[in-house]
Amino acid sequence: MKQYILTILLASFGFISLHGQAIELSGYGGYMLSGKSTYYDGEIDVYDGGVFGGTLGYDLGNGMQVQFLYNRNSASGRIKYYPAFQDVEFYDFDLITEHYHLGLEKILGGNEMVRPYGAMSLGVVAYTPKNVRSDDSSNMHDLDAVTRFSMGAGLGVKIFPTEKIGIKLQAKMFMPLMFSGVGIFCGTGGCGGGSSFYVPIVHGEFSGGVVLRIAQ
Repeated sequence: MKQYILTILLASFGFISLHGQAIELSGYGGYMLSGKSTYYDGEIDVYDGGVFGGTLGYDLGNGMQVQFLYNRNSASGRIKYYPAFQDVEFYDFDLITEHYHLGLEKILGGNEMVRPYGAMSLGVVAYTPKNVRSDDSSNMHDLDAVTRFSMGAGLGVKIFPTEKIGIKLQAKMFMPLMFSGVGIFCGTGGCGGGSSFYVPIVHGEFSGGVVLRIAQ
């Protein structure tokens, strides 16, 4: 699924970049903080780890930029599994977390050299567990790769000592969305519908990198 999404997003940028005022590329690295997520008979604790990624964007004018974002986090974790009337079981694993997002970035004042910004994005997150380990190898649980919708938000600052090359520092959070229900209802005033979701875990990213602007 994520391969199809990546292809569509890159194809979209290939078309719209022909009309942009400037293209901006960035690469960055840093640290990602995660946490725990509970489910009906256990919990998953994802440890903190390093993160790297990149963005591809183009200017819309008025300090606004549309942007494709990718990042990858490698970390370890532990599952605490407590089935009814059985002993608690622990499983350690490695986890690859990848975000594929499309969003908007807005410059928040500043000047030509120092440009604070805010960002919002939507997309998907892919969780790929590897190397599941347990003291009791006869009672292992399989962990499947999972892809979910997600959203992101963040603040940062770009510093351009030259016109085309700069650096950026940023803090972002990414939130996978778990949809818990969809409903349709009708009454005397007509019909309507709604859906609900919750956020099982929040990933916090603190990173810095290099920015390259290419004017067209």
